[in-house]
Amino acid sequence: MKTGKELVMAALRYEEVERVPWVPFTGVHVAKLIGMNAENFLKDPDAIVKGVVTAADRYKADGVCSVFDLQVEPEVLGCRLKWSKNNPPAVVSHVLEEGKTIADLPEFTKDKGRIPLCLEATKKIIDEIGDTKAVFALICGPFTLALHLAGQSFLTGMIEKPQAAKELLDYCAGIAVKMSEWYLELGVDAIAVVDPMTSQISPRHFKRYVTPCMEPVVKTVHDRNGVITLFCCGNATKNIELMMQCKPDGIAFDEQVDLGMVQRLSEQYHVGFEGNMALTTTLLFGSPVECVNEAKERISVGGKRGYILSPGCDLPFDTPFYNLEAVGAYAQNGTMPEASAGFLSLEDALKQCEDGGEEDVIAEVEPGNVCIEIVTLDSEGCAPCQYMVEAVKSVVDKYGERLTWKESLIKSLAGIRRTQKLGVNTLPTMLINNEVVFDNITPTSDELCKEIDKRIKQ
Repeated sequence: MKTGKELVMAALRYEEVERVPWVPFTGVHVAKLIGMNAENFLKDPDAIVKGVVTAADRYKADGVCSVFDLQVEPEVLGCRLKWSKNNPPAVVSHVLEEGKTIADLPEFTKDKGRIPLCLEATKKIIDEIGDTKAVFALICGPFTLALHLAGQSFLTGMIEKPQAAKELLDYCAGIAVKMSEWYLELGVDAIAVVDPMTSQISPRHFKRYVTPCMEPVVKTVHDRNGVITLFCCGNATKNIELMMQCKPDGIAFDEQVDLGMVQRLSEQYHVGFEGNMALTTTLLFGSPVECVNEAKERISVGGKRGYILSPGCDLPFDTPFYNLEAVGAYAQNGTMPEASAGFLSLEDALKQCEDGGEEDVIAEVEPGNVCIEIVTLDSEGCAPCQYMVEAVKSVVDKYGERLTWKESLIKSLAGIRRTQKLGVNTLPTMLINNEVVFDNITPTSDELCKEIDKRIKQ
């Protein structure tokens, strides 16, 4: 019988496996598992080790992510963070918007910021469980790092100042190369380049900007006989094939992407694929039976060549332990959970959910005014959600009292009910005057103003 690590690595080599491996992207959820909040957890290497190792055992994981925090790199480079008790930190200042240039950024070395903490924790995880569990080291992808450094205006810059955008992406690719090298020196099994903002751009912009900056990162890892995966949350459907064409060993994606479509592409490119169980509607609010039924369906579609069962993204902090235990037991042993009256199905939970006034779908909008609603997973912990919110904030002053806006999260039962009534199927989505306008595409300020002005004139 192969170890979990052997199964994961075989899948990433696109070999057939005896059973589909299971890699839960536990993130800051493991802080709750050991009785801590996210901030204290991400600042304590021993806590990270304890949480990841505990989750690997309790959830019967075949592979683990050492540190799931995409803000480590921008923090070192001068961006300020807002810390949360139940989310990873969020970037709240963009150093290149503050009058600095790339040349002004501090030297990026392994002794800066929380990099030593991440390296220490990762090495200890490898020492404790690396013989039987595959250890993934996560780094911030170049495109997302560019957004963190330059802010939402970077999207406009891709159109108006393409050469400057490419220079910044080349710089960010260099950061990713350094992080990859430092983690590979520790003996990690795979480098996971997490670049969530690439779901927010067109295939044309992906080919022009993302593909070239990924080439040196993939080459660096492969030249050192390492394994590399690319991960993008949001509805990355339009860019999935382009991700595979970057020649990684595997890709990961969230629930908005059709697994069958990816499986067919994986046969063409011989690239492994990880995903894509629903974070909220199944793992957070479903019952153990519902979670295992979804895992069973994903495994059936994914098959035993190249596929790794995973959540669609890093798990919400409050994901019930019993749901993940049930998925792990099924993935490892085929054990089905008992149907228990103690666990509500999602349907029953939604029926019991009180409206509380949150589900009014039609906002009353006075003529000449505009109401914007951004439907997100959570802009504090989801980069595409964050930058769609920032797009709105960037134009608020221009419109004053004529513009009102709000963010609607789906991390609650009421939020799920609301999105169902709105007919929103992808995240993030922006509605203007109750009409879906930007669906999984973060607009530039000019694009957003054009849509707002059109409705004000109406």
